[in-house]
Amino acid sequence: MTEDSPAPAVRRLPGTPLRARVRNVLRAVKRRSRRARPLPAWADRRTESDRLTVRSGRLAIVVDTVGELLRLASAPASEPVTGIDLTVRSWVRPWPQWIGRTPPVPGLLRQEMSLPDGDGPAALGWTVAQPIASRQLLMAALSVLSPIRPLPATLTADVYVDGDRPAWLPIGPAYHAAEARRPDGGPLPAYDLVVRGETEGLVLVDAAGAHPRGRQETSVTLPRAELRMSAADDGWTWQVGRPGRADVVVAGRAGEALDERQTAALAQVGLATLTGDPAPGRLGAGVLAQLAMTGLVLSAPGLPPEIRAHLHEELVGCLTDVPGDRDPLDREVHGVVQRRAALRHHASALGLRTVAAERHPTSSRLPGVSAILVSRRPDRALAAASALAGQTYPELELVVGLHGHEPTPDQVERLKGLPIPVRLASFPAATGFGEVLAETTRLASGSLVTKVDDDDHYGPEHIWDLVLARLHSGATVVGKGAEFVYLEPFDTTVRRRMGGELYTDVVAGGTMMISRGDLDEVGGWRPVSRSVDRALLDRVLAAGGLVYRTHGFGFLYTRHDDGHTWDPGVEYFLHDPARRWTGRPPYREFAAR
Repeated sequence: MTEDSPAPAVRRLPGTPLRARVRNVLRAVKRRSRRARPLPAWADRRTESDRLTVRSGRLAIVVDTVGELLRLASAPASEPVTGIDLTVRSWVRPWPQWIGRTPPVPGLLRQEMSLPDGDGPAALGWTVAQPIASRQLLMAALSVLSPIRPLPATLTADVYVDGDRPAWLPIGPAYHAAEARRPDGGPLPAYDLVVRGETEGLVLVDAAGAHPRGRQETSVTLPRAELRMSAADDGWTWQVGRPGRADVVVAGRAGEALDERQTAALAQVGLATLTGDPAPGRLGAGVLAQLAMTGLVLSAPGLPPEIRAHLHEELVGCLTDVPGDRDPLDREVHGVVQRRAALRHHASALGLRTVAAERHPTSSRLPGVSAILVSRRPDRALAAASALAGQTYPELELVVGLHGHEPTPDQVERLKGLPIPVRLASFPAATGFGEVLAETTRLASGSLVTKVDDDDHYGPEHIWDLVLARLHSGATVVGKGAEFVYLEPFDTTVRRRMGGELYTDVVAGGTMMISRGDLDEVGGWRPVSRSVDRALLDRVLAAGGLVYRTHGFGFLYTRHDDGHTWDPGVEYFLHDPARRWTGRPPYREFAAR
């Protein structure tokens, strides 16, 4: 737009009717009055021998939750067994149609399984031909009962642990325990990296147990609490309690993985302030990193230097500088920033790459992500490409498919001049949208692909958010919701009432992320001209996969006058908004750079 050009007309935003405003107030009051007081959720104090026995060479296990099973799989002891009989007293599917997968179990002779329709006991039994390490069967059981999936990788170091197996070591075939010798007494299998108990420097936490799933409300509307650490006969413990109350909201042992009861209780707390003397050094840092990964906002302004030394500086900054309550959204945004910092710097699946890089430098590279942009509007495509170039994720490429347009030399030069790799192709206008999307995807080189739209806005951490959601959710498809909507004709942003950090059946099409392997396995994109996003989600769900919606920050769903494939009218997005802003929300999460 030149200096002499008239400013674009901005329409007057329709006001919210008085009846709707009154209804919103009544709903808010009702929610506050019905909010349940958090219930105590103590860590299970039973010993391993109470839950795990070996009889006639078979492993018998009875646990209350999958989280307890994860702790057993992380325990140091493991011995050869010929079978497993497992009962989980309280188990629920992440999504009604979800199907867990049994990984390869060497010499599997018999398998029996009984899973409830809803919440209830789950039973599993396996018999193998030759004795194998009990941990191998525990890991297989976790794959059946929990959506634990590693991030895709083209290079991963095979890890051997010299000493006790640390609790932070991820569940997976690339990680071995010191006692994992072959049953015939032969030498240990070959390995690429030796880990001796604890890594140097930063603490690591397994994201399979510490994650923000289930955190629905803003951290400001949730109650505050205190985090206290104390020494006990069996090691250091931590507890989160309401100030001035005798009951403890949640508690656990330092260094132990969280279970479902603990994360559910933590999701009912907005902010916890560290009080008293924390656990020493690595233990205290591990507790803080673990709790921050759940989305609980932590405030620790007087963090001791011996704990700071084990935490990444980005997380330290979040812990020591928590915003006030002038704007409720400030605290909510801070919680998102804090858990992002904890996950990307302290999740063991990512941190081990850095450890391995000392011997194998290229193993530190993150999964490659290809952003797929198909557009009939070259000008909007160029603007979107420029914004996506501001992403902080280091392994990102952009694949642009121009639909019905040949790029001009100037457009090609501008795309090639971006600071990220760009692949460009053009397709005839008569080609169906689904086919163009599929052909553009064929050009991608990343292990993960994400669909982006030319008229939506992506903050700098958007790709990182999707990768981290894929890490901790194990879902086939991850994405964000159309929670923040920019109404271009009115220069107004509204926030819709939409939950995040949950398994669902819908995410915004311009945010969907899926691995190339999963995309190919479900049959790829459908050759349809409309609803191509819905078609893929339906295929994933029909195949027993999971769809996960993370928080909505960093994605602005945009409505304009240039046409949309789905257009319910602007009134649809104005119905009962939680908040409005003139222009875009004033947060870095929504900034292009």
